[in-house]
Amino acid sequence: MRALKKQATGKTEAATDKKKLPEKVPDDKDKELSVSLLKIQVGLIRKASKHPSADSLLVEEIDVGEGKCRQVVSGLAKYCSPDALTNRLVALITNVKPGKLRDVVSEGLVLCASNADHTVVEPLIVPEGAKVGECITFSGHEGKPEDVLNPKKKQLDKITPNLFTDDKGVATFKGVPFMTSAGPCSSTISNASIK
Repeated sequence: MRALKKQATGKTEAATDKKKLPEKVPDDKDKELSVSLLKIQVGLIRKASKHPSADSLLVEEIDVGEGKCRQVVSGLAKYCSPDALTNRLVALITNVKPGKLRDVVSEGLVLCASNADHTVVEPLIVPEGAKVGECITFSGHEGKPEDVLNPKKKQLDKITPNLFTDDKGVATFKGVPFMTSAGPCSSTISNASIK
């Protein structure tokens, strides 16, 4: 009987040893994400209007040089009039997954600067002379953008905390300026978060 118990105990301990997993090695999803995953393009708002069923939203038709405008829904109604946005250059994330906001499809995300208490919000200022459709670049972050960001991976949520304006109002990713062929993007709001 004792021999059987020892054998049973020995097997249990051996089985337990085999079940121990190696320590987790951090994989790619745990690494910090680079802004190069985002496809940020210069867009020209051809038309802006109130959202048909949401007072806080605007619907913009934005040209990024694709032959047809992208429809984008943004939460700018409290901060900008449709007239103030029409014919304005903006920085637009174009590789977000299209989705509906209050029953209207949105095919991009207009990047805006915001003060700390979120009482002042404005689209980033793209310098005059920047070309519609050109990609905004970041020195030292030359990777290829994702075709479409995967919302389940929360890539955008992990990158945006590192987007901000510096004390001169220059839009940056960790201090590296958002660059166009005509110079850096900026904001009238210094030390602001960008989303």
